Amino acid sequence: MKQQNLKRPLRGPLPACRRLLLAAALLAALLAAGCSGGAASSAAASGAAASSMAANPDDADYDAAAGVIDKTAFGGTVLEETEDAGRAYLDETLFLGDSNTYRYMMYGDESGQAFTGLDNNIGVVSMGAGAIPTLKCMQFKGYASPVTMPEAVALIQPRRIIVCFGTNNLGGGTESFIKSYREGLAAIHKAYEYADIIVSAVPPLDQQRENGSLSMKQVDAFNAAIAAMCQEEGYKFLDTSEALKDPATGWARKDYTLGDGVHLSKDGVTALFQYIRTHAYITEDTRPKPLKPVPKAEGVPPGLISQDPIAVRGARVPVEFVAGEGGHIEGQASQKVKKGQSCSAVTAVPDDGWEFDYWTASLGSAGGGATLTFTVPGDADANGIVITAHFSEKEHTHEWRETGRTEPTCEAAGAIYYECKWCDEERTESIGATGHGSPDAGGKCPVCGAQLAQPCPVCGQIGHGADACPSNQPVCTFCGQQGHTADSCLNKCPVCGGSLLAGDHTHSETPDPGPEQPDPGPEQPDPGPEQPDPGPEQPETPDTSDPPQTEQPDPPQIPGEDLTPSDTPAG
Repeated sequence: MKQQNLKRPLRGPLPACRRLLLAAALLAALLAAGCSGGAASSAAASGAAASSMAANPDDADYDAAAGVIDKTAFGGTVLEETEDAGRAYLDETLFLGDSNTYRYMMYGDESGQAFTGLDNNIGVVSMGAGAIPTLKCMQFKGYASPVTMPEAVALIQPRRIIVCFGTNNLGGGTESFIKSYREGLAAIHKAYEYADIIVSAVPPLDQQRENGSLSMKQVDAFNAAIAAMCQEEGYKFLDTSEALKDPATGWARKDYTLGDGVHLSKDGVTALFQYIRTHAYITEDTRPKPLKPVPKAEGVPPGLISQDPIAVRGARVPVEFVAGEGGHIEGQASQKVKKGQSCSAVTAVPDDGWEFDYWTASLGSAGGGATLTFTVPGDADANGIVITAHFSEKEHTHEWRETGRTEPTCEAAGAIYYECKWCDEERTESIGATGHGSPDAGGKCPVCGAQLAQPCPVCGQIGHGADACPSNQPVCTFCGQQGHTADSCLNKCPVCGGSLLAGDHTHSETPDPGPEQPDPGPEQPDPGPEQPDPGPEQPETPDTSDPPQTEQPDPPQIPGEDLTPSDTPAG
């Protein structure tokens, strides 16, 4: 889970013993920086310009290990690693700072979306910590004039703020820097007390920086003093040096800065934001709801600060050529060119399956061809210019290549995974389950070992149960065979009762059929087809054709006289 930190209220004065410890830490930082404690020369920039381009002698014996922040010394003030808080964490955070903060809007993540936008970024070129309370640096739509950073915070009502100042204060004193930084942060908290305040470390310098007088020892001293201030005031410290420094040298990692050795490159900003997302500080949202309507941000007015407090602007402008998805840059991708002059040519080269589409520039106009010679406009400043090559996918017929497979099993289907050679399209082809093999003597699949059949509990064989087991059938007492009894044995002769299994077995006599059955008589004729039903019985009607005859009695018979009908006297 993400680390959930409870909001830490701003605290009052520390106990005397605690203040002594912090004072000692601050004194050590001052000595390490070799500073005089002088004030910044510019009220707006709050930093002194370096007068010499020679390498700072303080860095001759620079020790990378000495510049590492000891987290245990600050009692939970330094943010620890968490799970990735995601894009949403960035979107609900307001970023305040100098030109490095401004560059967060110039670069994007893997999706092409800029890390920050106008609605959550106030980055001012050449601005130092001392200008936080007073410099009117942010313009909002509908407002007659710009507002200060604290006023802008009150209008935006962010859930949290990540502040990063200090680069433009290098060359001045650590004590004066911390004093002005503390006042600026207090003004922000007073303007909107509901936002968590996180102070980010001053970014490291490149060892081959343009202004060699800028000291890496002083950067480390600033960061140690910032961590101590955060502990005292109740802020959180984001030690981004862990992501941006080369642990072996203590200087900025290779290619993490532009040619001036101060401003972060695309690689540096990308690493920075990955660190921010994985060192998240998430507390209960105590902002009054609903939030007030936020006016539309229009950005920082151009040319707000004309001084160059760290003397890295010069006459040349940093120009970066970067490639979007689907291609890369051939040629010198990072250049420094005078205003009005042209960069050396670079070419946008598409990857397989892609084609070059167009260029975009953060300032000025870029040509339309894949090979570009860019002319630096006269109004360019220390923020530099980022020129991006855009590519699009070609229309094509998919060419599939296998990227992996899952082998099928006896019961589960497998799959083959493919990816198009020219694009990110993927497809999956199913492989049917192989099915079980014939069970072995124990009833198990010989491939996967699954129990396919149970052995017969009578004979132990596979393929039948106890009811059908031959070993469990009755034995005929006449012939000795299984499966029947003597009463139903077909191997017994019905004439003599002998066994029919002994070879030829015939008899001339036939068995006695038993007593003769009575003759059923002549066969009755077929009555013919069945007659139809005559319907309901009709009442009998008297016969009127002939009158009824009266039966005559027999004449008396004379004994001894044999009378025949002819002998009967006539009437």
